[in-house]
Amino acid sequence: SYSGLEPVKASSRSFDVVIVGAGVIGLTIARQFLTGSDLSVAVVDKAVPCSGATGAGQGYIWMVNKNPASETWELTKRSHQLWKMLAETIRDQGMDPLQGLGWKKTGSLLVGRTPEDSVMLRKRVSQLSEAGVRAEYLSTDELHSKEPAIYVGTDGGAAFAPDDCQLDAHQAVSYIEKVNRSFAPEGRYAEFYHEPVTGLVRSTSSGEFEAVQTSNNTLYGKAIVVAAGCWSRSLMHDLFKGSHIQLDALVMPRKVRMALFTPCGCCYRIIGW
Repeated sequence: SYSGLEPVKASSRSFDVVIVGAGVIGLTIARQFLTGSDLSVAVVDKAVPCSGATGAGQGYIWMVNKNPASETWELTKRSHQLWKMLAETIRDQGMDPLQGLGWKKTGSLLVGRTPEDSVMLRKRVSQLSEAGVRAEYLSTDELHSKEPAIYVGTDGGAAFAPDDCQLDAHQAVSYIEKVNRSFAPEGRYAEFYHEPVTGLVRSTSSGEFEAVQTSNNTLYGKAIVVAAGCWSRSLMHDLFKGSHIQLDALVMPRKVRMALFTPCGCCYRIIGW
């Protein structure tokens, strides 16, 4: 889980990149800048890592419920690939992704109970397969063979995506944070937790945004990244309040309900409908 250690401080208040949001997205963006460039990075958050959606989420990295025709398909597919690459990197370094990320490649199931559901599931499997995602349709008997605890009746079935994965968000954040903190001794990384962002600071000469104002500090950055999750929309509206900028960030909270089964006590598999 989140280490709970004191945030990494820095004497400087000027960085190449300032990232607002210390969830899994904000921290992985920081990691990418730190490992892939010579840029310095500051991460600022109103609380601590895993205090928002990251901590509440279940770490599902799956494609079975995605529609290849959707506008976010390529983004979703790329995200899936990047997480798999991270797990492989950890394995190549002689570590176990299960220990580092809570990584499990158990696949996922999308199940239905009616003939109409079965038609939809067959169509989904066809769409996923055509888009390059491994998927197969399971009849009632085939589903029962894989998951004896699930009964969908004689008319039901399931779409099975064997490459879908799950990670433990708290473990993943702890690992990423450890990597980020390894760059602190050379002055390239700092954390400003429990510091809500109160505004953006404009340059008096160019008029461009040059800093993030928090409750305690003014953090200057050549680039500012807002990665505050479902709070990004309200945060951006607050930051641009009173300016001539019209912004409509299409990000908002939502609640998803899922059932989680532990058949045979050996693995977790997501069941959705």
